[in-house]
Formats: sequence, structure tokens, C-alpha cells
Amino acid sequence: MTRGSVEAADGRPVPYAFRCTVPDEFVRLPDPGAVDGWYESLTRLVPDADETHLAAVAQQLRAALPGLSRGGEETVDMTALCLGTEDVGGEERLSMGLLAVTVRPSGHRDRLLTAEGIYRAKERRFFSRESDLRELDFPLGKGVQGRQDMVLAAKLPCGPAVMSTSLRMVTLPARLVAESGLGDIAADLAPGETVRPRLPMATLQLVVPAPRDYCVYVTISTPSVFLLDSYSARLAQIGRTFTFDAPAREGPDLG
Repeated sequence: MTRGSVEAADGRPVPYAFRCTVPDEFVRLPDPGAVDGWYESLTRLVPDADETHLAAVAQQLRAALPGLSRGGEETVDMTALCLGTEDVGGEERLSMGLLAVTVRPSGHRDRLLTAEGIYRAKERRFFSRESDLRELDFPLGKGVQGRQDMVLAAKLPCGPAVMSTSLRMVTLPARLVAESGLGDIAADLAPGETVRPRLPMATLQLVVPAPRDYCVYVTISTPSVFLLDSYSARLAQIGRTFTFDAPAREGPDLG
């Protein structure tokens, strides 16, 4: 059971307590400051990899992960990494996904109202300039899908939730290009030309309002966009395992 507290906008501490199960293929990552822990996690995922490359990857992940937190608005509860291969049409393809479980205050104790607000906010952000949308109607979820995004109001065993998927092309930062060795390509370019590789990235997110005023966000980021269905199934599997502690009773018992 995960327990802790987040700070609301008014400075009030909001206690949280929940439990969920992450699929076995995700290896939990250590505290961002623990260099050795990152290396040990990666060696469990790719035991045959070159030690020098693993050390470099560990340093990059450690440097990037603190960006998941938004200061006082969000608490990073856990992070995990999935790295391996999966069969895609009879061919083994690289499967890589970074999972983060975070907690944010919501300001509401009405779970359905909170889920509705999150759904509408995502809908506006994804589809404000898009009109050709496809309605989605599943036994445990309803929503809409556009060219690159999907948002779904879902019903989990623990209550209402919102699931979304977003596909984007990401331009790699110049610093990362240089550190990865891709900067060597620049030597063959004409003066003034730059190399800024772009790659597709999928972000899958499940938002689960709790019985009191906080929400749990489960986010999976993956460049393995051809495995979108596989990662969506993993996210749904996590959602089905959610349980919350009953909210503390306030005031005198008049029953």
C-alpha cells in the first residue's frame, strides 16, 4: 500500500493511500539520485548489454526523470522501465516504455465530477482544432478518437477513471543528439545545417480519482508506437488492480 501526502494549492496537506499492481515486465527504478540503483535496474533488464552503454543510459535516465515532477503540485510515487523485445507480425521489435505513477490533489471529493472535469479538459486540449472525430463505445468505456489522440471515460472496479492516448513526433534536444554520438553526422553537413532527429512518441495515461480529494496518474511514455495496443493493455491491467483506503471520517458519528 502506498501512503503519503501531497500539498493542495491552498497549502493544505492531502493524505493519500492506494494500491496497484504493475506488470512483471516493468522493473522499478530507484530514487533519481541513486546512480548505482539505475545501473542495477538496467542490468536486470538487458543483462547482455555492454557495460559502458548501460552506464551512459543510466546517467541519461537519471538526469531526465526529475522532469516528471511539478514541484508542489505533483508527487512521483514510483517509476519503472520496460525494456525488451516483442513479436510484431512475426518479427522481434524493440519494446521500451517508461512508467510513472504520480499523485496530485484534485480539490473535489466527488469522484464522478472529478473524472468528468478531467475528461472535458483532455477533450478540449486534444480536439479543439479537430472536428472529424470517431465515437468510441465499449462495455466499460465511452469516448472519442481523432487522428492522433483518444480519450475514454472508463469504469474500473474501483470507480470512474479517464484513459487517454496521444501520438506525437518529438524533436530530440541538441544536447542529447551530441551526447548520443549523432552529432558526428553534422561534420558531413554544409555550414549552417543542423541535425535534429525526430521520432514518434506515444503517451498513454490513466487518471483515477480517489475517494477523497486527490487523483492518481499512471503514465506510460514509449517510442515503440507499433506496440500501442500492447501498452494500452498493460495500462488497463494496472487500472483493474487499483484499490483505495476508505476516506477518514470527519466530524462526530451521529449514527
